[in-house]
Amino acid sequence: MTRHTSVRHLALACLVCLAPALALAVDVERREFSILIDGKESGISNMVLTVQDDGTTVMQGNCTVKFSKLLFSHTFHIEATEWWKDGKLIGLVSKSSRNSKKTDLSGAVDGGQIRVRVNGTDRTIRPEAWTTSYWKLADAKFHNKPLPLLDPEDGKEYNGQLNYVGTEQLSVNKVPQTCYHFKATGGPQPIDLWYDRYHRLVRQEFTEQGHRVIVQLNFVKR
Repeated sequence: MTRHTSVRHLALACLVCLAPALALAVDVERREFSILIDGKESGISNMVLTVQDDGTTVMQGNCTVKFSKLLFSHTFHIEATEWWKDGKLIGLVSKSSRNSKKTDLSGAVDGGQIRVRVNGTDRTIRPEAWTTSYWKLADAKFHNKPLPLLDPEDGKEYNGQLNYVGTEQLSVNKVPQTCYHFKATGGPQPIDLWYDRYHRLVRQEFTEQGHRVIVQLNFVKR
C-alpha cells in the first residue's frame, strides 16, 4: 500500500467517525430485538436510528449472543454504525468478537466504490451493496433480482438475491401487523426476512451451524 493510499484511507475513516457531529438529528427511533437459538433466549440486539437534517440516516447497533448446548458453545458481540444517504451506504464502522476472534472494520465511499479496511487490509465493495444487518428493506429495484451483500462483521461481499415471498400476519409486542416476507440468498446463509409497512425489520429466521436462529422485534420507541 502506498503512503498516498494510506493517508487517503485515514482521511475517509476520519470523515466517517465525524459524520454524526456534522448534522443535527431531526428524528430518532430505538428498536430492541430478542434472539432465540433453538427456541432458547440467547441474546439481545439494539438499534438507534437517527435521521439527520442533511438527509443522512445513521444506524447504530449492537448485538450480544451467548449460547451453549451439549458440547457446542458460541459467543458473539458486535457494535456497528452504518451511514446511509439517498438509499445508498456511504460509510460504516464495526468492532466484533466471535468466539474470541476480534475484527475491526471501517469503510467509506471512495471514487464511486466503498473502500473497506478489515484488520488493516483494504478491499473495495460495489456502491449499491446492502448490508447483512438487514435493518431496512432494500430498494424496490432489487426485489426479485440480484444484489450485492456486504457483511458488516468481516467486510466480505456476496452475490446475493432478494426474493419477495408474500404478506403475512406477525405479532409485534402483541400487536398483529401485516408484514412483507422476503428471502435473501447468496449471503453467509439463506435468511427469511419480514418488514412492516414502514420497511422496518420485524423478524429474521435462519440456520447457522445446524441451529435455528430467530431475531424478533420486541418494541419501537421514538
